[in-house]
Amino acid sequence: MMYKKLGLKDCASILIKRLIKDDIFALASQLAYSLLFAFFPFLIFLMTLVGFSSIKSSDVLVVIGRLVPEQVYNLIKSTITEVVDTRNGNLLSFSLIISIWACVSGFSAVIRGLNNSYEDSERRSFLRVQFVSLIFTFGLIIIILSVMLLIVFGDVNEAIVVRRFGVPKFFGYAIWDFIKYLILVMTMVFTFAELYRYTPATKHDWQDVFPGAVVSTAGWIISSLCFTYYVNNFGNYSKIYGSIGTVIVLMIWLFIISFVIIFGGEVNAVYFEIKNNDKYIL
Repeated sequence: MMYKKLGLKDCASILIKRLIKDDIFALASQLAYSLLFAFFPFLIFLMTLVGFSSIKSSDVLVVIGRLVPEQVYNLIKSTITEVVDTRNGNLLSFSLIISIWACVSGFSAVIRGLNNSYEDSERRSFLRVQFVSLIFTFGLIIIILSVMLLIVFGDVNEAIVVRRFGVPKFFGYAIWDFIKYLILVMTMVFTFAELYRYTPATKHDWQDVFPGAVVSTAGWIISSLCFTYYVNNFGNYSKIYGSIGTVIVLMIWLFIISFVIIFGGEVNAVYFEIKNNDKYIL
């Protein structure tokens, strides 16, 4: 049997052909549409939970301001301030129902997109798919809250590093900042790996989902930073579209994130295909 050794160029060619065949832009558009409906219910529920903790709304806004474009930040600022500071139990109950439904629908769209990437058909029952989506919804909430606590209470941890190890403040803060963002990146990689491993119809090994998890993490960080910089410095959506400009920015950002998620799944699918094809060697 003849074997073909694949280089980076060959792998990229296979990936591009697969992206075209699977129409990744259409898949990302469908996913972004589903996430748009899930975004605000999820955000309200998350912030309501935060409102019952010791975290202040100003701390939450600082964290969110680092992750989203300025126009999107302004769109959600008033909502977060009101929800977190009010601590309305009735709102928690209502938003819980709405957010669960919306987020389960959003995760179901992710599952369909990943199944399409692996060219796999859904063999699980409807209720099982909804249950998987529900588990990942609450898992994502726990991860977000953990990361938020890590950032919000960063000053306390920085002081501990400086005091315990007896290093100068500058180096102590630099060390903690490095550890903090390293943990954030590792958390994102782990989250994507969990997503790619457990949500598709077929469960995959860790080594088969790790490449896509790394690519998606890098893609999320780089694309979000670039898009945020562009919107904050060059984009004039508000001047062109008026008040609806902020919604357009949000939709574009969700599309980019959706593209990154599906792209990571495609990377894993190509890696899995090459790895299990006897004609190829890496």
